[in-house]
Amino acid sequence: MGVPKFYRWISERYPCLSEVVKEHQIPEFDNLYLDMNGIIHQCSHPNDDDVHFRISDDKIFTDIFHYLEVLFRIIKPRKVFFMAVDGVAPRAKMNQQRGRRFRSAKEAEDKIKKAIEKGETLPTEARFDSNCITPGTEFMARLHEHLKYFVNMKISTDKSWQGVTIYFSGHETPGEGEHKIMEFIRSEKAKPDHDPNTRHCLYGLDADLIMLGLTSHEAHFSLLREEVRFGGKKTQRVCAPEETTFHLLHLSLMREYIDYEFSVLKEKITFKYDIERIIDDWILMGFLVGNDFIPHLPHLHINHDALPLLYGTYITILPELGGYINESGHLNLPRFEKYLVKLSDFDREHFSEVFVDLKWFESKVGNKYLNEAAGVAAEEARNYKEKKKLKGQENSLCWAALDKNEGEMVTSKDNLEDETEDDDLFETEFRQYKRTYYMTKMGVDVVSDDFLADQAACYVQAIQWILHYYYHGVQSWSWYYPYHYAPFLSDIRNISTLRIHFELGKPFKPFEQLLAVLPAASKNLLPTCYQHLMTSEDSPIIEYYPPDFKTDLNGKQQEWEAVVLIPFIDEKRLLEAMETCNHSLKKEERKRNQHSECLMCWYDRDTEFIYPSPWPEKFPAIERCCTRFYLEEPPGTQKLYSGRTAPPSKVIHLGDKEQSNWAKEIQGISEHYLRRKGIIINETSAVVYGQLLTGRKYQINQNGEVRLEKQWSKQVVPFVYQTIVKDIRAFDSRFSNIKTLDDLFPLRSMVFMLGTPYYGCTGEVQDSGDVITEGRIRVIFSIPCEPNLDALIQNQHKYSIKYNPGYVLASRLGVSGYLVSRFTGSIFIGRGSRRNPHGDHKANVGLNLKFNKKNEEVPGYTKKVGSEWMYSSAAEQLLAEYLERAPELFSYIAKNSQEDVFYEDDIWPGENENGAEKVQEIITWLKGHPVSTLSRSSCDLQILDAAIVEKIEEEVEKCKVLTFSNQDY
Repeated sequence: MGVPKFYRWISERYPCLSEVVKEHQIPEFDNLYLDMNGIIHQCSHPNDDDVHFRISDDKIFTDIFHYLEVLFRIIKPRKVFFMAVDGVAPRAKMNQQRGRRFRSAKEAEDKIKKAIEKGETLPTEARFDSNCITPGTEFMARLHEHLKYFVNMKISTDKSWQGVTIYFSGHETPGEGEHKIMEFIRSEKAKPDHDPNTRHCLYGLDADLIMLGLTSHEAHFSLLREEVRFGGKKTQRVCAPEETTFHLLHLSLMREYIDYEFSVLKEKITFKYDIERIIDDWILMGFLVGNDFIPHLPHLHINHDALPLLYGTYITILPELGGYINESGHLNLPRFEKYLVKLSDFDREHFSEVFVDLKWFESKVGNKYLNEAAGVAAEEARNYKEKKKLKGQENSLCWAALDKNEGEMVTSKDNLEDETEDDDLFETEFRQYKRTYYMTKMGVDVVSDDFLADQAACYVQAIQWILHYYYHGVQSWSWYYPYHYAPFLSDIRNISTLRIHFELGKPFKPFEQLLAVLPAASKNLLPTCYQHLMTSEDSPIIEYYPPDFKTDLNGKQQEWEAVVLIPFIDEKRLLEAMETCNHSLKKEERKRNQHSECLMCWYDRDTEFIYPSPWPEKFPAIERCCTRFYLEEPPGTQKLYSGRTAPPSKVIHLGDKEQSNWAKEIQGISEHYLRRKGIIINETSAVVYGQLLTGRKYQINQNGEVRLEKQWSKQVVPFVYQTIVKDIRAFDSRFSNIKTLDDLFPLRSMVFMLGTPYYGCTGEVQDSGDVITEGRIRVIFSIPCEPNLDALIQNQHKYSIKYNPGYVLASRLGVSGYLVSRFTGSIFIGRGSRRNPHGDHKANVGLNLKFNKKNEEVPGYTKKVGSEWMYSSAAEQLLAEYLERAPELFSYIAKNSQEDVFYEDDIWPGENENGAEKVQEIITWLKGHPVSTLSRSSCDLQILDAAIVEKIEEEVEKCKVLTFSNQDY
């Protein structure tokens, strides 16, 4: 689930919350959980703005495998590695998925149209439809099999995966990925042998993972995500994980921030201050700004200070409530109503700002401002007053308006005694303002008390469903919020006695969800027998797939935040329409249209079998697979500084002579804490200079005992004394039980050689009982044979590409050196003629083999030596082919060398000539040529030619792994 702008807000509010992941400073984690859909999207369509981008399935799968390997290597989980792919979602989530998929299909279609209008030639291959990342599609079924293959391959071949239990919850298992992870954590916590010191790390891109992690109330929980840069121009996402900056967000620190945020309540409330209950209420408040299940409340936006308003109101009202609002996932409705009543002051404050502007506008234009619904509203107000007198309900909602035809106010005489005319006018306009909102947004004709009561009940029921979803799991698969818009806060009243009940129901099958969320533009992702339901005029559900639809920003700023105004799916009608087609499903399709359980895998050295490849042409079979699996439903602490003496540090008191330097240093430290961390350190009288811990090193004494010696950075860093926390207890179980060489090097554990002559080689510890008393262990190392490259080095000139100056190519081709230089770079051709240009669009028909401004070259074709460009025979052949294809272009440019931009009608001026077609033919030829896909490199780099690289690869293939047994380590 996403909460737009939430991550940015907390990052700016709590700047110390995240830290950049550095390899030597990563905390130890027991369990690593991956919300896989973010990785799948990132590896399959990294740049949706590029309509020319194409990618193959094997490339997607390979990139996903690589991303998983990097994340595993970064965190190094000790016990559990859990991979969760989104399965069939609850119905409440499907409405958001439906809107998002309709929007993405329309955006892709619009971008393609614009590209074609510009004269761009698109690739003939089909583009990757990101909507296929939905449970039940052929793509997801293939990905599922490849991920199972990957897990088996890593367990069988990578020793770092062999001590970990792997869980794989694929698209066949119902539920969103992050919620399947939380279900696993809840089930583990319920076990009697659960370790409360388990350290969790959850990877994912959604900001609401912060709320999910906090619902667990686990002491050691961190989030891993890619760096997010706020503001500035939109940049293309980086696909390669090695080039990505990762951040760790520590929820333990988030808990402290929340505690500090609401610490003022300790002196205000009469009941016990409990940070766990404060956190629960903080999570509840986060839902009120909107999420994937409900729309945001009117005018309540994070970037308009909605969160400070929610928190400030909570601090004000909590002392009057007598307890907390969110009771472990259950709403205390009387307290929640009091909170909303206090919060509803925001509605009036917001309208008062609008009202001032409207009154000024009305004074300028007379009485024309009030909309034509005022007369109807006045009549309703009269009827309501009669009803009010009979029932005596002074606190009920009253819809009234000004009767401008009569020129007098329609209001209650009883209330006029205590209200000024301006106040009454304000309230009347406020009610009319809300009435207009409901009529225009929700399309109702009469805004009655029953309608408002239904709005309030639906919204409160939605909040309760979301709380259950976060704290207890899915309480109803079929429930959903039935409106595109939320009610005003001031209209959510009389909810304290509501009876909220959910029917559990059952999840949709994969094909049912596909038909519920996909637009007609993605119909090919469905089995053929269902596709006509989206497109045929005779389809009983055709109205659910509008080819065109409106969006409403509804106070938001970004187009992706807009409300997609498409009809909600009627579950009963959908299933009835599908029932007539189900018999036409193929066997393979029926297999895709079912649910399955989570897969649990682990290494078993006694198990060995051949695991077939899901794609033999791309991925080899696993000859010795040692994985066992089955399907299932879904030691202490240590002080940071040990020993009698503290690490090297000193406290300095500065005298008068050093006061100037002292003031400068304190100013620099103070500004760093304030600007980078949002912390005011106040007056400073002492500075501690310390060296940071960089790692640990084992030392063995003469008795064979192992002790851990800490290693310190050589750089001395200043810290102001008041920012130092004493006696930190850091959990790190890896080193608590290692006392001897046997503990340090268990039998069959993997080790690395850090000495000569086999530095970096991996080895396996053998039985060392006969030598361990001498302080030695026995290890078998796998030593790769080094390739013999001496002959290749001596003869590399035979395989190197020969480059020649431009004048040599020019003489061979019979053209000028200027043309060689120009055509190997960029040449821009505009539409029309120089005297009568047609638009600003210009096509680049150059070969793009050299880039002077960027100082880049194309290896194998061009090379820059000093300030002179050199060209290979491949570049000569390409130029010759170009010259043969477009001799008139070469001839024209040779005669008009002084021009920077050329025009179609000037180059091909004949009446029978079509310059636009000629340019398009050249562009098609250039894009179809292999040189267009070659990578560029900096001219400052020395790159081996492809033929030499092939020879090196041949030598490496000849080398075979040798084993080396050493008895003396």
